[in-house]
Amino acid sequence: MADALLCPSYTFHDGFLAFLPGFLVPDNSFPYFLSAILLIAFCSFTTTYNHPALPYLRLLSAVPISFSLWEYGFSPQFDEPGRNRQADMAMAVVTAYGLLKVVEICLVGFWNKPKDWPQWIRRDNGKKDDEGKGPVVIPPGPSVGGRAFYGLDLLSICGSSWKGDRIWSFAPRSMFEWKMPTKSVFLRQRIIGLIQLYVIVDILESFSSEIKWDTRNPRPLTGTLPIHLQLFYTFVLGGRTIASMLVPYYFHSIWTVALGISPSAWPPVFQEPFAATGLQDFWSFRWHTSYRRAFHEISRGLLALLPMSYIKFHPRFIKFLRSFIAFGLSMVLHLLFMCALPNDEAHPYEGLFNTQIMKCFLFQPFGVLMEFAVIMPLTKNMPEPQKLFIRRLFGWSWMLWTGRYWVDVWIHRGLWGTKERWILFSPVRKVLYGTWTPC
Repeated sequence: MADALLCPSYTFHDGFLAFLPGFLVPDNSFPYFLSAILLIAFCSFTTTYNHPALPYLRLLSAVPISFSLWEYGFSPQFDEPGRNRQADMAMAVVTAYGLLKVVEICLVGFWNKPKDWPQWIRRDNGKKDDEGKGPVVIPPGPSVGGRAFYGLDLLSICGSSWKGDRIWSFAPRSMFEWKMPTKSVFLRQRIIGLIQLYVIVDILESFSSEIKWDTRNPRPLTGTLPIHLQLFYTFVLGGRTIASMLVPYYFHSIWTVALGISPSAWPPVFQEPFAATGLQDFWSFRWHTSYRRAFHEISRGLLALLPMSYIKFHPRFIKFLRSFIAFGLSMVLHLLFMCALPNDEAHPYEGLFNTQIMKCFLFQPFGVLMEFAVIMPLTKNMPEPQKLFIRRLFGWSWMLWTGRYWVDVWIHRGLWGTKERWILFSPVRKVLYGTWTPC
């Protein structure tokens, strides 16, 4: 048959696993993951008590937690030749989240004051009480069960809570402004969103995955293609990156809310990133906030080493330094992500210090500085349409230009290979190439 509906080498099971590669994580890795999560939850539970020995107990617990997480995400014992490499990436990302939780729960108590520890805040008041004086704090329950729930809820990545009437004090501004929908509206929105993501990823893959990339080349994009194609594939990867975070997030939010969890546990991950008016707007308010609290706490600890007088009289430099620290920490995480992927003859790798990744992330704070020092003053007195156009042009040009270095590494590490396609049964590919699957 000239047009078979499905390629014989693929099944719908393959298609599901391609769309949600996290399900390819090997079963024998879960003991490490579960032991780490249980220990983190226990440490989080102990924060509801004030015994002077508990901070040191949490500090000691950080060692076995970090070991278990490292084994889960980076140990070669779980490498499987020929597996979808996005599964390896998923394990590394989960490890990063866990290690950052170790920082937040086990370490920051040594340089944070008690008043800076996270608190539940009443959602309907946001950060002010009924008289506009401050947040309405909800204390943890006095019972062991109430304290245990507080500890589990503190494992929240972005500041959301499993209970709909509250939110964590470290949540970003956008979460306080989010109007939580009813369960039925939430489920309808997320199901429609998941279908839309499938179509969007299908379109992006159909135009990008037909190239046979040379993964042995450390610069397969910037070293081989003309600049307009470099920028195009950078945009494509940006779209796929957003989708790669939203697809599992939407999938898990649908079934958990359907089982009775409040929609408050699943706020939006992004704040319309393609509507960003510039670099600072994009990174500060539009991009995901998964690492924000940990980065904030680490930068606070590092900046505490500076004299208070210097911090007081150089606020702009301190703001830039905080931004540089955040991007530097993000760079370290992404360097580790790429080291977690298996090496073989088709995917050689030079080691931890990849210059393309370092350029991509370390250029960002200088772009923000240039936007603040040059672009914003030059456009200050322009009419609104021209001002917005120039600021957006600079911001998106900077991100696309520097993003090319990340695409180099993404391709070099085999994350755009045939097995790493998300969409195995593609309506767009059927129209363009006459086949539903990449046969």
